[in-house]
Amino acid sequence: DSEVLGYMAGWKGGAGSWARRSASGDVNGTKADSTAGNDELLAANKLDITDFGGSEASGAAEVTSIPIAAGGGAGGITSPLAIMNRIARQMDQANVDTDGRWIVVDSVFAEVLMDEDSKLINADFGGGDEMRNGRMPGTIRGFRVYKSNNLPYLGTGAGTAAASGSETNFGVLLAGHDSAGATAEQIAKTESFRSPDTFADIVRGMQLYG
Repeated sequence: DSEVLGYMAGWKGGAGSWARRSASGDVNGTKADSTAGNDELLAANKLDITDFGGSEASGAAEVTSIPIAAGGGAGGITSPLAIMNRIARQMDQANVDTDGRWIVVDSVFAEVLMDEDSKLINADFGGGDEMRNGRMPGTIRGFRVYKSNNLPYLGTGAGTAAASGSETNFGVLLAGHDSAGATAEQIAKTESFRSPDTFADIVRGMQLYG
């Protein structure tokens, strides 16, 4: 999960060693869009504090993170719903199908999102939409919402409060469409053996993907 989410969000590495994919050697094969950066993403599809009325950190060489609060705030502080609204609008303008949209967020973003005063996110459980496998109930702003601890982050992650954004401590969220990514998978080998703890057989396999 961390490798797939990181690659799609333009990051490489893993917990404690995440880094932006921007070096010339980071491109995997040929870019599908020649105008994309070396992380294979279009600049217009990456949001930072400047997209919500804030300013880049002093002397910042990279994007500055978006500080969030329930209901938003002054400067670049915005609300989780406003971020989702902006992503939805960009997808609309790019003619992305409304059916099949998803967003993956960290637990800090999800907490502030649930603090929003919105009837759309007031029901946590019910019917076939109860929480399971990291998915939050129903849809919000047209997105299926998933929580994951495997998203890229820098420094101490999203739990650090910074009213003017941060260059060194923030989390990354990722949104897309079901058609935006795919993996090729194969079970290379399997083997079975007796369980040492229960009266049962265990079957394990080696899964390869790319």
